[in-house]
Amino acid sequence: MTARTTPGAWATPRRTRPADRREIVLRAAVTAFGAHGYAATRLSDIADEVGISTPALYRHFDTKYQLFTACVNHLSQSYDEAMAAVPEARDPRSEITWLLAAFTAVTLDNRTAGNLYRWEHRVLRPADRAQVRHRRISLHRRMRGLIERARPALDRPSADLITVAALSVSASPATHRVAMHRRTAIETITRTATGLIDVDLPVRTARAVRPDGLAPTSRREAILSAAVALFARNGFHEVTVGDIGTAAGLPASGVYRHFSSKNAILTAALWRTADRTTDAIATGLAQAHTPDEALVALSERYSALCVDDPEIMTVYLSGAGALDDDELRALRRQQRLTVDEWATWVVRARPELSTAAARYLVHASLNLAGDLVTAYPGIDVSAVAASCCAVLAAN
Repeated sequence: MTARTTPGAWATPRRTRPADRREIVLRAAVTAFGAHGYAATRLSDIADEVGISTPALYRHFDTKYQLFTACVNHLSQSYDEAMAAVPEARDPRSEITWLLAAFTAVTLDNRTAGNLYRWEHRVLRPADRAQVRHRRISLHRRMRGLIERARPALDRPSADLITVAALSVSASPATHRVAMHRRTAIETITRTATGLIDVDLPVRTARAVRPDGLAPTSRREAILSAAVALFARNGFHEVTVGDIGTAAGLPASGVYRHFSSKNAILTAALWRTADRTTDAIATGLAQAHTPDEALVALSERYSALCVDDPEIMTVYLSGAGALDDDELRALRRQQRLTVDEWATWVVRARPELSTAAARYLVHASLNLAGDLVTAYPGIDVSAVAASCCAVLAAN
């Protein structure tokens, strides 16, 4: 007797899409955008990472812009939900600590999204940008109100500055990949960010505007200077070699006489910044005689570097993802050497800290300097240095 079979019983089973495919695409996109920026990220790369075709990706998102906006909104919503879950407290310091701990936890859970906030203002359209900005302002106002309750004598500008500084420290784990136990990382960063509440910052005054001095006659230097200004203002991928030539008073062919490509200009600018950072460390240490003095000197020299040349620091912090892979690896090796040098002096000043904790604090301090200079054009060096040193030297 022959067994009866149902028609099609031996056919290849149909593949079904995972129920959370959209979420998988989002996670892959966040990693790609965070690492390389908007312009350099291709939808085909994201599709390959997820294991689907590019047309299949379009079933979830119509355009790359829509996908990027979804990534930003997803991240913003994660912070919103975490902040909303923090209850109000009679003691403002307790509520501040809870808020910063929740903020840090979300940051650690989204470390691959670290650079989204550095690029979003250039990419998002006005309505989308306004929505994200509204969320950020709401958190800022809540934090600032708590800080003013904790320190009633504090003036509004100082409260604003401390708010930006504390949130910058809590966001800093997204800018690096130093390994540390999650709970320890949250405790370390939260304690450090909360400690900024009691820092007596110098009065933030607008720096005197100095007339432009003489420019170097070297055309190579003119090209670098023009390129950095354009990269900082418009983003690397939005600037053409022709734009750079026009700003430098040269035709595009004149630019190519000094640099083989736009990437070569970016590489030269970023390595120059890395070299200046190394020089700042050496100069700062030469002025110090104890580990504590070293932390002060390092903070002052790096803060001066950021304040004196905010455009190159903007490019340094947000433009590295556009480098070729080999150049990016080499630059990051140099950055690790810089962080390790700082961390060595942090541990010597604070022997109770592990090397990993010291590296966390160094990255927090570097991120803080960049964020303050970006948020407050013309900020006084002493205010940035005091904030950075407070992060490194806090007990």
